[in-house]
Amino acid sequence: MTLLFAGVLAAATACAGTGTPSAGGSSTATATTAATASPSASAAPTDLAGNTKAVCGQIRSVAADGAAQFTRKLADAVAAAQNGGAAADAAVADVKSLLGQWAAGLRGQASLALDAKLKSALTAEADAFDRAAAQLTKPADLQTAGSLLTSPDVTQAGQTIQQTCTVYWTS
Repeated sequence: MTLLFAGVLAAATACAGTGTPSAGGSSTATATTAATASPSASAAPTDLAGNTKAVCGQIRSVAADGAAQFTRKLADAVAAAQNGGAAADAAVADVKSLLGQWAAGLRGQASLALDAKLKSALTAEADAFDRAAAQLTKPADLQTAGSLLTSPDVTQAGQTIQQTCTVYWTS
């Protein structure tokens, strides 16, 4: 998970540095779907290992979709911010909203997780994303938005998630 986030965030930061948006169409529906996706109650096993496997599968989806969305949105936002005015303010709001959706997706999975360590790590990472979003207050903040997600609290939570879920992601 940490490696996934770090790699995508590096790409996001690289794109932000150039102001070149990545290719892709509208991403709103995918972010919303990924953020709210959860295993159904009947499909998710009630045992700890089964529940963890199901939650980890959803986390992977939330993380991959969120990271891809963030990369595109941040690049687009940086480009819009260079023009100033209402477009720049809207770009900040878009990135903040996306981080909020990403955090909500993680919290949704945390509420389902039976593994206390995984639940705690998901909540910690969601809280860190919310703190990152709160630090985005003006268009200039978009230049360093990628680095907000590599903070120690995001990294530590990501490592715990990765340790818990790696066995399910490689099988």
